[in-house]
Amino acid sequence: MSPAKAQRLSVARQADADDAVPRATAMRRGARASEDVAAQILKAFYSDGLKPGEWLGTEANLAERFGVSRVTIRDAVSALAARGLIDVRVGARGGLRIARGDPDRLIDAFSIQLRLMGLSREELFEAMLAIEPVTAALAARRASAAELRALQDLVEQSRAAIGTPGTFTSLAVSFHQAVADASNNRALRASLGALRATQLEHLGPETTPPIAERVAHLHAGILEAIAARNAELARERMRSHLAAVSHAGV
Repeated sequence: MSPAKAQRLSVARQADADDAVPRATAMRRGARASEDVAAQILKAFYSDGLKPGEWLGTEANLAERFGVSRVTIRDAVSALAARGLIDVRVGARGGLRIARGDPDRLIDAFSIQLRLMGLSREELFEAMLAIEPVTAALAARRASAAELRALQDLVEQSRAAIGTPGTFTSLAVSFHQAVADASNNRALRASLGALRATQLEHLGPETTPPIAERVAHLHAGILEAIAARNAELARERMRSHLAAVSHAGV
């Protein structure tokens, strides 16, 4: 390569490097701007009482309101949509609205984070002992006839699956979730639902036919207390069941 050509390449590289600095600075400023817009919308959601389904406007509306580009608004909206706060609609009635609550989305997100955290067996049972005696007591007070039938079906299916540990474990975990569903408390239902994958991970390997038979009997006793509308008995039977499982694998 001739000295002249090498000099031209060096100048070109330096020019590219000089251009990269303002570009990187602009990107950082854009990121900060979108984060600031997202933070303001999030603050308004908590402090100004924005309601599910409430109209926020279009990208153009928000860009004008916040004095930023539509690209910045788009970045902020994408971040908030990923968190489940904003619903983006297209078409004639399109635009941006506050999203409606979605318990299943909460369960999915919470479950993923618990899996990433690597929840220990001890942490799992501490959480279950904190949640499930309460859900059992509430189910005794609130369960509908349909919910009681669903619990009975799970008990009967579990008894039939005692010889197949994998199937039994899945049904046993479903019984606990059905009790939480019958509590008719959405926060407790979601909390227990998020533990499902971890329950299957920790409980599955320990399930043997004798253990399955014992658990099926205990589940039937919990259901009996719930069906009798005896909240304190349901609470105590659930607590005793979980304590036994956590300490002895029973």
